[in-house]
Amino acid sequence: MDRPLRRLFLFFALLFVALILQLTYVQVWAAPDLKTNPANTRAVAEQMKLERGVIVSADGVELAVNRQEGEFFLREYPQGDLVSPWLGYNHQRYGRAGVERVYNEELSGQSGLLGITGYWNELLGKTRRGADLKLSINMGMQRVAVEALGQRKGAVVALDPRTGAVLAMTTYPRYDPNRLAELWSDINSNDDKPLLNRAIQGLYPPGSVFKTVVAAAGLETQAVVPETTFVDTGSVAAGGFVVNNYGGNVYGEHDFTRAFASSINTTFAKLGVSLGADTLATYASEFGFGKDLPWPLGGSKSSFPDAGDLDKAHVAQVAYGQGEVLATPLQMALVASAVANGGNIMRPYLVAQVLTYHGQVLDETEPSVWLRPISAETADTLRSLMVKVVESGTGTQAALSGVKVAGKTGTAEVAQGEPHAWFTAFAPADDPRVVVAVLVENAGTGGSVAAPIARKVIAAGLGL
Repeated sequence: MDRPLRRLFLFFALLFVALILQLTYVQVWAAPDLKTNPANTRAVAEQMKLERGVIVSADGVELAVNRQEGEFFLREYPQGDLVSPWLGYNHQRYGRAGVERVYNEELSGQSGLLGITGYWNELLGKTRRGADLKLSINMGMQRVAVEALGQRKGAVVALDPRTGAVLAMTTYPRYDPNRLAELWSDINSNDDKPLLNRAIQGLYPPGSVFKTVVAAAGLETQAVVPETTFVDTGSVAAGGFVVNNYGGNVYGEHDFTRAFASSINTTFAKLGVSLGADTLATYASEFGFGKDLPWPLGGSKSSFPDAGDLDKAHVAQVAYGQGEVLATPLQMALVASAVANGGNIMRPYLVAQVLTYHGQVLDETEPSVWLRPISAETADTLRSLMVKVVESGTGTQAALSGVKVAGKTGTAEVAQGEPHAWFTAFAPADDPRVVVAVLVENAGTGGSVAAPIARKVIAAGLGL
């Protein structure tokens, strides 16, 4: 064989080997990821020949069901956009999102014993059916949360602090998963991002709701007690940066209980500087900042700047939730839940049970502790401080007749537009069963905008 032919032979031989290696990679190593990739619509179309499991709320409301057309089982969503931000969709053309994506193996009958049973049914000529999901969502609370938020850009999250169960979660704007084919182009070109679940993906300066973390650090380290006295003149300088109280208010001599209830920026700036960047960063981390959310639905990681990057001016700013602190509404709900649950933050969850179509429980979520940022004693003290916020401070619009509510307002200044309105709360304060976090973008003060929303959701959760 002459040299040119030998080179040509070697070239094609190498191409053949490369092709074999690529096919081996795709068929063996990459196959599981490709199969579950939500963008792999061929896999979605194939699985739509299977009867997918239904999804129901904790109170038995159907959220996702099937409609058979020929050989395909098409998904329908009876609640429309009420639950779409986290329920997601299963669509032949657009793939999957939300619970439909994360729990696809269970819903399509591919996981564990259900998968073996499904293949056996196929051999017998029976229709293969996936597992059903029972969620932790209370649709009564969900509807109230959606109505209370209205058409204001933002998010609402409600948890049971004792277990971590998500009781309600909504965001606006939303989309109707029944109309994806009709609206897909508009949804994706909309600057308000209807596909974004702001409750777990939106990152916002928390403003004064972050003072709960700073107060916890001060109480745990004994830098302050509720009776510690401060003097406010309306402003304080820190490293060349001047901190002012919201609205230009001047409070004079006051104790730490009043500082928390009235959300006095200057006092928290002083406390933050005295604690130092390292202590603030440590406690932010203990509450979950900088950590991935501990559940399969994912979400954005809330952040606190590196202590080494904070000079005195920046320490003063982060101490009242401004500067480079960013948080999701779910993260701030978890912060409040630590206070409500004796210092423990439970792992949040949305799926309570995985069931066969006969109702047999295949898997059930067992509540577990995620973090313990503070002691029970500090939690009790913070609880009393938060009660004062609602009784006589900035959060009086969250008050409920006959029920003691604990809360914290936040009015987070942003570069453009009105401040973001925040409120975190739990009730009953003496035996908390519901924790709520509310965020409304560019809406004004937390006490006037977010607190009334939280009050309605808490009332629904307590059956009032």
